Amino acid sequence: MTKIEFLTEFTRYNEQIESALAAQNFGRVVNLDLARRSMLHDFASANAPEDDKHFFEALEACAADNARAISQMTSEMSQLQQATGSKLRGLSGYRN
Repeated sequence: MTKIEFLTEFTRYNEQIESALAAQNFGRVVNLDLARRSMLHDFASANAPEDDKHFFEALEACAADNARAISQMTSEMSQLQQATGSKLRGLSGYRN
């Protein structure tokens, strides 16, 4: 796999992860992330690092996108947890 093919595939995984996050399909996010990590590991094992500024900038951009997506997912999960807790507390009055 060439660096261009790797970056194309890596970017495709990132786009799919962001799409799964937007759909709140967290199981798919985990599976895509595992596949992406495996691909990164395989590529890094087979290719000696080079002083390729474009390649590392592309990886850094993907990492920044991932960090943003993870922050968004964490925020959404926190909001869902708070909303669920509020609803459960409201419903607990009806149990008695």
